[in-house]
Amino acid sequence: MLASLLAAAVAAAPLLAASPLDTDHAAVLYALQNDVGGGCPPDVTRKAAQDASIRSLGHVGDDEVVLASVESPCICGAQNCPYYVIRLTAGNPRVLLSTFGISARTRAESPLPRIVVDAHDSALVVDETTYAYRDGKYVGVDSVRVRASDNARKPQEVPVRFAAGASSARLSGSIANGWFDTYTFAAGKGQKVQVDGVSSKAHLTLTLFGGPDVITSRPLTPGVPFTLPKSTTYRLMVDCDADHDTPYALTFAIR
Repeated sequence: MLASLLAAAVAAAPLLAASPLDTDHAAVLYALQNDVGGGCPPDVTRKAAQDASIRSLGHVGDDEVVLASVESPCICGAQNCPYYVIRLTAGNPRVLLSTFGISARTRAESPLPRIVVDAHDSALVVDETTYAYRDGKYVGVDSVRVRASDNARKPQEVPVRFAAGASSARLSGSIANGWFDTYTFAAGKGQKVQVDGVSSKAHLTLTLFGGPDVITSRPLTPGVPFTLPKSTTYRLMVDCDADHDTPYALTFAIR
């Protein structure tokens, strides 16, 4: 029993001896403890907060708002690390944005700037998301994929737009291996989706994604209908095996 108490005291000593954090870094510690840092040892989380890079974004009322960048092997993903926007309300810091990325920059806007976060997707692609201050918090207002080789850009997702009274739509674009297009649509359980009229010089890979409790992924075969298992928003990913940009077109139907 005594040995256990001594071990606990020794483990706690570094935390007790640590210098108090200033207001900004204490707010980062609060954000980490209530987010991804909660799964790391307390001393590691505290050190990550202490070493966080912080820049001021401006003020809302009397409160300063800061952008914090955290780097720690325990807390970061394989490439992406946490970014927080925190409103430093006295005694009650509020996290206005929590996201992951490899870099962040700002664009002027009132009362607080927009924040553009780049996140690693693959060796080929960076995901770029723009956040704006709306109704007391930061929300995503734009999201694009950026190809590293030539800075080509395309939307993360494109809604399928059906003409009035129509149940099918012609989808087209230009893709390469890993530089795919993603379409979204809302549908009900029991409805059937089907792809037909495929035109492309490359072999297309068509994959349907649903929510985590629906299907992880489902390959679609042109001309073969698939019955949807649940009412939700689905994503159709169109990829190919070509090393260079290749045009395609197809007809997507839902009934």
